Amino acid sequence: MPTPATYATVFRRPPPRKDQQRAVVHTAGLFWSITGEFTTPTPGRASAFIASDIRLVNDDGSETADMLDLLADAFVSQIEEQAAESLMEDRRAAA
Repeated sequence: MPTPATYATVFRRPPPRKDQQRAVVHTAGLFWSITGEFTTPTPGRASAFIASDIRLVNDDGSETADMLDLLADAFVSQIEEQAAESLMEDRRAAA
């Protein structure tokens, strides 16, 4: 009897460009992998993250295909904000 892994589809993501960063955030009870541009704002403004690829991370660590076009704009904005916060925390910890 074949295992479920026999029918699994492997999605390979292209390597991120030099100007892109990747973050994994936990929201709506799920983990999401986000690739995009992290902008460094002028003083007094908040940092922003502009997603170019959003994927759901499965329990086994694999990821789905890009879901950016399938998600609601408000949800994408929420994920982008969390990614920006996560990257800022990483930068502060590294300093």
